[in-house]
Amino acid sequence: MAPPEFVAPKSVTPEPGVGSWDAQRGPALAQTQVETPAATRLLVVVLNYNGLDDTLACLDSLRAQSCAGMATLVIDNASRADDLGRIAERFPQVEVIRLAENRGWAGGNNVGLRLALERGFAQVCLLNNDTVLPPDTLGEMLAAAAAVGAPCMMMPLIHYFDDPERAQVAPGPAPATPDDAARLLAERHGVVEISWAYGACLLLPAEMVRRVGLLDERFFLQLEEQDYYRRARRLGLRSYCARRARILHKESASFGARVTPAKTYYQVRNSLLLAEKHDATPAGVLRALRELLWLLRNQAALSAPQAATGLGFLRWLGSADTLARAARQGAGDYLRRRFGPRPAEPGHAGRGHAA
Repeated sequence: MAPPEFVAPKSVTPEPGVGSWDAQRGPALAQTQVETPAATRLLVVVLNYNGLDDTLACLDSLRAQSCAGMATLVIDNASRADDLGRIAERFPQVEVIRLAENRGWAGGNNVGLRLALERGFAQVCLLNNDTVLPPDTLGEMLAAAAAVGAPCMMMPLIHYFDDPERAQVAPGPAPATPDDAARLLAERHGVVEISWAYGACLLLPAEMVRRVGLLDERFFLQLEEQDYYRRARRLGLRSYCARRARILHKESASFGARVTPAKTYYQVRNSLLLAEKHDATPAGVLRALRELLWLLRNQAALSAPQAATGLGFLRWLGSADTLARAARQGAGDYLRRRFGPRPAEPGHAGRGHAA
């Protein structure tokens, strides 16, 4: 039987690179189509890619959430193992969909966004599988979104899983723009406006998705949420942090570490794409290049202490170091307009993208 195809509603305007997709339903849907109850208002979308243990821990924390009217959807990005069977066995109430190929963070989450719109969910939470949520997290985020009172992006505080007292993403308690409305939001509800987005846990209202559209799949991994934030901001839609909500994040579990050649590749290529889309002026391009070089210099110092000097950094950038090669490949693929998953390096057959 041919796999079902889900089509984005006509009100959604896809970004370049957002195309059609094919999917297979996992074992949890083998017998019946899942209907969305009228009371259900939140769909949590969890991506799985060869990370079964992390996904099971994440789903355990979702099962303990205190908010009502929540459904969970797992999108499997063509994992090697039979992850869906294990997930369906342990969480029979969770809907699972297996994609025929790895479509990255953007493509996998677009599957969830499409389904959320088709089934009439009011809110969608895009959640990394390498996160664990305290029981009140989603309830606090929904309350924060209600306090804002307008369609917006909402994120929690994010702390490191292996060091829960250390913050990874934690904007201050005071609003950046201290007008009366912002002060009331911060003081009464613990909600502060921020000038970015972070995809580890991102709450989006369906109304915003209809207006902004889907994620740009050219990014594949890294910076898709920054692109989405800037697209939303152009439409007057804002981004906030609910400081009373918190998650624990293992960070970059799909890459295997916080700094890897695959991650460096996507950071370089996608930083250039982001600048092209949102600030292609000479000043904007220069600013993006300056930030990118600062990032690469910090990464170079991990493997080549001599890269601390300007000349040492240039030598590192042209070296055979795996991070330097990934940076050059990312820049080259941007110039060649090669987007989506990372291809194998020339002369290194078999080395594809890591996540």
